[in-house]
Amino acid sequence: MALIILAYQILPRIGGAERYVYELACALQERGEELVVIATDCEGAADFDSRSPLTIKRIPAKSKWEAVQALAAAGTAYAEGNNSLNQPVTAIIAGKWWPAGLAGWLVRRRTGLPYVVIAHDCETVLVGTNILKWPGQHLVIRGAAGGAAVSHYAASNLQRRGLPEERIALVYGGVNPRAFAVDEQDVAELRTRFSDRGQPILLTVARLVHSKGHSQVIAALPQVLEQVGEVKYVIVGSGPDETHLQQLVEQEGLAKFVTFCGEVTDSELGALYHAADLFIMPSRDMNGKCREGLGLAYLEAGLCGLPAIGSRNGGIPDAIVDGETGLLVNPEDPAQIADAIIRLISDEALARRLGQNARRRVLDDFTWERVAERFQDALRRWELTAGC
Repeated sequence: MALIILAYQILPRIGGAERYVYELACALQERGEELVVIATDCEGAADFDSRSPLTIKRIPAKSKWEAVQALAAAGTAYAEGNNSLNQPVTAIIAGKWWPAGLAGWLVRRRTGLPYVVIAHDCETVLVGTNILKWPGQHLVIRGAAGGAAVSHYAASNLQRRGLPEERIALVYGGVNPRAFAVDEQDVAELRTRFSDRGQPILLTVARLVHSKGHSQVIAALPQVLEQVGEVKYVIVGSGPDETHLQQLVEQEGLAKFVTFCGEVTDSELGALYHAADLFIMPSRDMNGKCREGLGLAYLEAGLCGLPAIGSRNGGIPDAIVDGETGLLVNPEDPAQIADAIIRLISDEALARRLGQNARRRVLDDFTWERVAERFQDALRRWELTAGC
């Protein structure tokens, strides 16, 4: 049986949800599912799609409302057999409830084909000031044949919106071990570049937005420097907070200890993870904003043997087991963040043990193959596929 995956955006558009849907589709296909991905067009898509193992149909859309109609039209055509798929379609997978989930609901109305919604964080209950979103969300979530949640936090939000527990599956998120195979020489060169005198390297990989907690790490650095000596804080990513963070670093006199790398290639990212001593992203619970649904970066760091420092926020406790694969802190307390950094830098045996535990846990439970396996188990449970 075949699947249709609807996504407002996927790679090469940068973002956690965009990568999630793409990697899940690849893993499902590798496990024998025939599928097609329908997504909106974006810059660089043609070149990216030509190198992808997936069949990706791109549609033009200038807004999310246009995307709803375009995704629904394309999904309906595939559901009715106007496609190159060799098997009948049994279900639609919506990358998020909006706009892909609403498109899935429209396809179900037109064809009777059931749909599943992926829940990433609190987007299934956070409706903002748009009063039209509440009834739309109510319609989409309760009309889904199933909800695939990336964490216990995301699963609880599906329940809050009215999806019964038996129609919710915890599938988590994953990493691709092949993508993080590195050349040891590249790792050594990066280590020398950022740590010219062997200083410990702290690494954050995230969009530069207030909720990721970069400013809290910067606020913690003076205490760290005072107690353990020089460290290097390497920040990977871009975003609207970049100028503010750079100004903050300058104001605090920390320029020699902090490096902004911007966006990096996948191979450079893997080498950076391996070159670092610990990963840190104390994500914050910002009022009116989505929390951290799971945090794929914590899993990427774990795969590379890094202990991680995160916060008790959203789905992060699913990604970091406190005291076993990393440490959880209060993101609003720079002193507590500093204490966690100092503890891992000062106790090499502890840092090594946590990193080894993190790598073992990721390889056992958080590869995309394992995510796809759990996803297929859920489809079977909901009787949406006969081909797994």
